Amino acid sequence: MVRIPDARVRPLSVVLYRQGRSFFRGSLLPLLDNAQPLGLQPQASLLTDISGRRSRRVTLDLGLHILRGFLSGFGLPHASLEARLNGAAYLAFAFPAAKRSALDINALGWALTERRIARHNPAATMLFSSEPYELFLIDSIITSHQIAIVVGGTRKQRLNLDLAALREALAELGGSVETGAAGEVELIISSKAELTFAFSCVRVCFDHEGQITSLPPDPYTRTLSEHWCTTLPLTTHPGLLVWDERL
Repeated sequence: MVRIPDARVRPLSVVLYRQGRSFFRGSLLPLLDNAQPLGLQPQASLLTDISGRRSRRVTLDLGLHILRGFLSGFGLPHASLEARLNGAAYLAFAFPAAKRSALDINALGWALTERRIARHNPAATMLFSSEPYELFLIDSIITSHQIAIVVGGTRKQRLNLDLAALREALAELGGSVETGAAGEVELIISSKAELTFAFSCVRVCFDHEGQITSLPPDPYTRTLSEHWCTTLPLTTHPGLLVWDERL
């Protein structure tokens, strides 16, 4: 899951990794010595098993931390909304109408046959240094143009929120408020663009000349965050990603 939903994260996007830090580096094509299009089109599908499905409940403090990232991805301020949620005990999240866009890995392999990483490209030099970065390629993404935030209280204490103030705050953000079962409140926020909140990737292996040799799944768990506790096995499963913009 991407902490800050990001429309830039698309199939054939590059992630560099080293020593527990990750960096988003844009498209793969400019890194190749032959930048001709690969001729691949991601296949889109609706994820009925994920659409509308809630995440597990998290405490208010952690939920607000997650919410800040989501709202940042939607280009929305979070201070006014956070102030209206102080009476909540927990938050949960869902992505209505989630979609998957994925490349066929076998077709990707054929498309990269005879392709090389351009050593003379300054953006690629860190891949050939004495302590090189590892190169990963995003092959599939999960997107949604909406996020639903479920707000609830405890069994002993009912949810105490000012719904009128919440509706006013959400209206300013282009969202809506709905009351649900068990005294929960659901906040719906929309974006004009489809934003990526989860992804999968493969490792790109190449020789000393930059010739791409294989695209294996990575068997190790790597930390793609400045936070030590946020880990991601870089295989075919969606993962949490926090870009480090300081590279």
